[in-house]
Amino acid sequence: MDGIARTTPLIVVGVDGSNSSLAAFEFAKEYAHGLHGRLRAVSAWTYPITYNPLPVSWSPEEEAESQLRQASKDVFGDTLPTWYESAVREGSAANNLLDESREADVLIVGSRGHGGFTGLLLGSVSSQCAAHSRCPVIVIHSADNNPTGSDEAGQTPLLESARDRPLVVGHDGSANADDALEWALNTAARLGASVEVVRTWNLDRIPPQFTEEHGYVPSFDEVTARVHRDLVAETRSLIDKYPTVEVTLRAALSQPAAELISSSKHALMVVVGSRGRGGFAGLILGSVSSECVARAHRPVVVVPSASHKES
Repeated sequence: MDGIARTTPLIVVGVDGSNSSLAAFEFAKEYAHGLHGRLRAVSAWTYPITYNPLPVSWSPEEEAESQLRQASKDVFGDTLPTWYESAVREGSAANNLLDESREADVLIVGSRGHGGFTGLLLGSVSSQCAAHSRCPVIVIHSADNNPTGSDEAGQTPLLESARDRPLVVGHDGSANADDALEWALNTAARLGASVEVVRTWNLDRIPPQFTEEHGYVPSFDEVTARVHRDLVAETRSLIDKYPTVEVTLRAALSQPAAELISSSKHALMVVVGSRGRGGFAGLILGSVSSECVARAHRPVVVVPSASHKES
């Protein structure tokens, strides 16, 4: 028996009416359908801080409810499926979605909402969710996904893509990278997708076993081959738990974020751990995961470490 979890997953998506959140909602619908899961769309409202008087008849709660009803209709049409529910919460969007992440299996957000500065690649809500969520977060850019419904065979666009596009996983040997790989393998098994595992090395951080010794300096190809052998050895036990998933392992001389962003062009999703080996231990979101979330061409999944899920 493989490692697929047999429970019904709960997918939560944040909706604020922006193009990015609508793209996230569309993706969430296809993702929940593909995993035979439940989908919950969440909108949040607060009273705006303003020096101008607000109309007496205006209600931010009613506006949020109306906006979510319209978004639900745009995504599902007039008939909502039984596996879908919606909720309008008072308070900040980030805080409400982070509260949802305690129960959810996956949290899906758009990269940019209505607020903030349009020149930024990543919004404050998506940044906070990627950094602090208790469950894996999928960040969607508005151009990432534009489903148009099922084809004649009844396959959804996500499932169609899953046949041709792998889940690309960055693996640097850390425990959090193992968390990301296991999530990717489990999801690929459910969707019928393949997995591509990538490990990079570069001249700034040559693996310690390749320091000059006895006057011999290995070639770049020799270092890459050794990095690949290490990757195979360190991931074998996890991969063996999912015998139905086709897995490719690849080593490259490159910067990790640049390689994953380039690989995202042919990926179904890019999957990274929230923290790798590098950087500063006090940071919650690592530089590689931050760059991928902001710049990848396809949806990016940030998988929190096991310790963060339990904290």
